[in-house]
Amino acid sequence: MTGSIRIGRLLGITVQVHLTWFLAVWAIAWSLARGLFPQRLPGLPTETYWTMGFAGALLLFGSVLVHELGHALVARHFRIPTRSITLFLFGGVAHITREPERPSHELWVALAGPATSLLLAGVFRLLRPGGEPVPATALMEYLSTVNLLLAAFNLLPAFPLDGGRVLRALLWSVWGLERATRVSTALGHATAAAFIALGVLALFTGRPVDGLWLVLIGWFLDQGAGASYQQMVLRHALRGVQVRDIMTPDPVTVEADLTLEEVVARYFLPRKHGGYPVVYGDRLLGIITLHDLKQVPRERWATTLVRDAMTPILRAHTVRPEAPAYEALARMAQAGVGRLLVLDTAGDLVGILTRSDLLHLIRLRSELAD
Repeated sequence: MTGSIRIGRLLGITVQVHLTWFLAVWAIAWSLARGLFPQRLPGLPTETYWTMGFAGALLLFGSVLVHELGHALVARHFRIPTRSITLFLFGGVAHITREPERPSHELWVALAGPATSLLLAGVFRLLRPGGEPVPATALMEYLSTVNLLLAAFNLLPAFPLDGGRVLRALLWSVWGLERATRVSTALGHATAAAFIALGVLALFTGRPVDGLWLVLIGWFLDQGAGASYQQMVLRHALRGVQVRDIMTPDPVTVEADLTLEEVVARYFLPRKHGGYPVVYGDRLLGIITLHDLKQVPRERWATTLVRDAMTPILRAHTVRPEAPAYEALARMAQAGVGRLLVLDTAGDLVGILTRSDLLHLIRLRSELAD
């Protein structure tokens, strides 16, 4: 997710926070310190309420992290690695490397998150001190309640929420993946519209903060449902296709000792490609792209060599010829690049794969399916 900061690794999974996470922590801490906790325990010092507020906000996101770890660990059980977990404004998301291949796998992965939240709700309830209410009592009660709400919200049958994935898994076993995704995505859009409508109603009935949150949650759900459906369409269009099936084999290469002016005149202008592998003799050094060219002032193109402007092979984005085409497309999207160098197990260049190659295949298969 663009704009994320890595904070460490947990159980072999990278954990990162999006910039919006800091806003969420402050907003939750403010609402707890100025609203909930003073109502539950009146008469305490202001700094105590703020300490409780930030503790509640951080432990809430700690609960979200454990929720996502539940997904990740069950996915790992089914040999589906999790690349990272990102905490952001609306909670968290586990970035698994691929979708489950069976309905039963999707079902258990989806249920793992809410089950973890329910377990946490029970743990926080047990940790609540007895006797007279104290700050720890209010904090544990808040965390228990919020984990119950987190489980309930995620179990709504609206894709891409966990409940929507549970519904898709059940329908998948009966109707197949494509139809199941269409139905659960439609429910996702309908749920999003309901949240937005409730938010607008709240805005016009004197509850602007609640209304704004509901509208934002609805917008987030709507975007997630649309993106998830498009992901399924792309995965279906590229099903069974490997990189070697659509790559350009033996691509045109450029010599590292050419100047940028020469490479533009001989390659970029007449051939109209956006990037070329760079070689020195038989050795692959990297790739030169239009983006690389733009980093060098035009007046220096006549004196700057390709080797000095290219992206070195150690930083270039590569893929194996046997990799699934969908995986290559996801890698391009994540890295924000338009092409991948295709290298064999020995590290030798065997082809180049561009976004245009993938989109052409997707368009062709979609037209033939109509």
